[in-house]
Amino acid sequence: MHIVFPEGSGCVQKPEDLVFVKKLGTVDYYETPPQNKADLIQRLRDADAVFLDYSVMDAQVIQSCPKLKFICFFGIGYGNCIDVAAATKHGVTVSYTPGYGATAVAEYTLGLILALTRHIAASYYSLKHGEWLAAKFQGVDLKGKTLGIVGLGPIGADMARLGAGIGMNLLGWTRAATADRAQHGLRLVSLDELCAGADVVTLHLSLSHQTERIISRALLEMMKPSAYFINTSRAKLVDNQALADVLQRGKIAGAALDVHEDEPTPMNYLFASLPNVLVTPHIAYNSKEAGENMLRIAYATFDAFLKGEKLHVVNAV
Repeated sequence: MHIVFPEGSGCVQKPEDLVFVKKLGTVDYYETPPQNKADLIQRLRDADAVFLDYSVMDAQVIQSCPKLKFICFFGIGYGNCIDVAAATKHGVTVSYTPGYGATAVAEYTLGLILALTRHIAASYYSLKHGEWLAAKFQGVDLKGKTLGIVGLGPIGADMARLGAGIGMNLLGWTRAATADRAQHGLRLVSLDELCAGADVVTLHLSLSHQTERIISRALLEMMKPSAYFINTSRAKLVDNQALADVLQRGKIAGAALDVHEDEPTPMNYLFASLPNVLVTPHIAYNSKEAGENMLRIAYATFDAFLKGEKLHVVNAV
């Protein structure tokens, strides 16, 4: 069996992390991303199984891999990287690793909220450049403020726990609104009510045809001038042109973004130039524990596949 990691993986930290797959066959582990689609195809051409990080396996790539039978996507947003219909057509099982990093993303999101509302990053940068502008960086307390959580899956649920833990009032919206989602005193409301009423809006949805650009200009315009917007999910959930506009006009107080339309971000990236925006390079998921969980779940899906079972499989083949 030929097993390929075409761009490495952040959750593989040491040689021992590859012991499981090396017992099953030949392993090609590439340390760097492929240069282009042709390079990706060359790396995958003889693969029986692939563990994929962020390269795009579209129909052309999948069709170019005649031996391929299994793909495991490291993470949740497999639909952004894998043409599942093409994989199904060619008899390729696709799995992913749900639930690996809810705590990591929620804790990082709380960190962004604190950094943004207390100007931690901006004041650090100022001090490093020889300034002492303590009076300039007046923040706001979060206790007693309202946290609006869009999406109440594992990450959103953990955000509710953390928000309640620092004394915030909680509003929540989910596409599957049931009473059990209203934990920690959270009140289920419409998206309109959430955006209008929250002091901090944080986004925790998966990207799909139903959720793409779900945070529209109309919703952003409903937010308070003193409110903050946080996105650690997917950039395409938001009308980012509208977000830039409301930030530039001071219609909301600020934003923190860990996810971006183009990754890596371009040199002239607009959001990086705005003084009321905190940007980070898509690292909310990246904790030691989350990486260990991701690898464990990925290997469990492969082990199930080899036994003729299905674990976290997203297509029927």
